[in-house]
Amino acid sequence: MTTMSMLKMTAAAGVAALMAAGCASSPEPGGAGGTATAGGSPAGGAVTTPTMMNIAATSGWKAEERLLPQQPILALTPDGGSVETPAGLAVTCNPDNGSLYGKLFNQPANRVGQSATYRLRMGAQALPLPGKFVAAAQGSAFEFEWDSVGLRTMAQLDMASFASDKGDVEWAFVRDPAAKVNAKYIGSLKDMAAESQNFLIYCNPK
Repeated sequence: MTTMSMLKMTAAAGVAALMAAGCASSPEPGGAGGTATAGGSPAGGAVTTPTMMNIAATSGWKAEERLLPQQPILALTPDGGSVETPAGLAVTCNPDNGSLYGKLFNQPANRVGQSATYRLRMGAQALPLPGKFVAAAQGSAFEFEWDSVGLRTMAQLDMASFASDKGDVEWAFVRDPAAKVNAKYIGSLKDMAAESQNFLIYCNPK
C-alpha cells in the first residue's frame, strides 16, 4: 500500500469519528433536553404553585332560587354549608335578562378596584374572562361576566382551572378529590352538573 493511500484512509477515519461524536452530543427531539410538560415548560424547569387550601374532598355545589331582592345563586360550599357563605366560586344571575356573573374568591385584598383578565382553562380551551376585583370576606373576589355555555362546559369536565393575569393558577376544580393538580386553591366539581341545570332554570327571564 502506498503512503498516499494510507494518508487517505487515516483522514477518512478521522472524519467518521468526528461525525459520530457530533451525533452523540446532539439530543434527539423530545429527548432529555427537549421534553415539555402540558404547560409547555421543560420537564426539569416546570414551575409549581404551592397549594394553600384543598377542599376537593369536603365541598360540593348547590343552587338556590332565592327571593327578591336576592338573585339566584350557584355556589361551591363546604359539605353541609350554605350558599350564603360560598367557598371558591359563586355564580349569580339577573333573572330579568339571564345575565350571569361569577365571583372567584380568595384573591389579593390589595387589588380591589383593579381590572384584569383571567383565563378559564377547560381542556385545550382557555376562555378569557375580563373582570375586576371587588371586596369580599376572603380578602377580595375576582368578579366577571360569564355565559351559560362556559358554565355548562365546566360542569361536565373532570378538571377546570382559573389562571390569573399574572399566570398563576388561582383555583382548580376537580371531579376526583385525589387528582394531582397545580393550583393555589383546589375545590370540587361534585354535583355541579345537576345543580348548574337547576340554576339556569332559576335564571330564565320571567
